[in-house]
Amino acid sequence: MILTVVVGNTNTRFVWFDGRRAVKSRVVPTASVRTGVFPKPGPVVGVAVASVVPDVTRNLRDRLHAAGLKPLLVGPRTRTGLRFRYRRRDLGADRVCAAVGAWRRFPGHDLVVFDFGTAITVNVVLRDGIYAGGAILPGIQMSLDGLAAGTARLPRLSPGRSLNPVQHDTRAAMRTGVSALFAGGIGHIIDRVERDLKRSFLVVSTGGAAGVARRYTRRISLETPQLANEGLVEIWHLNRST
Repeated sequence: MILTVVVGNTNTRFVWFDGRRAVKSRVVPTASVRTGVFPKPGPVVGVAVASVVPDVTRNLRDRLHAAGLKPLLVGPRTRTGLRFRYRRRDLGADRVCAAVGAWRRFPGHDLVVFDFGTAITVNVVLRDGIYAGGAILPGIQMSLDGLAAGTARLPRLSPGRSLNPVQHDTRAAMRTGVSALFAGGIGHIIDRVERDLKRSFLVVSTGGAAGVARRYTRRISLETPQLANEGLVEIWHLNRST
């Protein structure tokens, strides 16, 4: 069994693989991982970690070492099988793993991968194994929180479904405004990528808020919640063999 751990700013996803087949998963708040409260690894032959939160990375690594496990930590020099047109030291490990997961899961396709987490990342992966670049934008919940934090009277809300833009109460108006913003933004990004690169792309979503995002637009073809973990187990296999 191989344990993969993708540490995000809000949540951390643990997925156990038998070879390349996912057999069990757990999602826990990253705050609990920071304090050392997370699922026990169990009987595993290897552990791979991709983290965007440095202090959690250190805590997790130390606790795994104490359990007799030496994790593979994805970093700028980790072998992935992709070639990068992006400064690797600036590229989050979660983005690397999502790109590898998409490239392996959907061979023969040019891909735009939207990872809907605390922030939203856009990752463009070409069929011949090139990470062509991408973008970063505020997350859906972050946008709603920003409205509440930056104003005197707007409430804190969770995301809702896409609504008609002509609303008659503040909560619905906020939700429909944010949904329209993301629907338009996602469509604009896809159109610009296809126009600039002169290719047709398969659009894939992943991350904790992927289900919410798909309510806003039909431009996303597929949703794969564990895509980063799937990429991470591929990276583990590649680095083990080399």
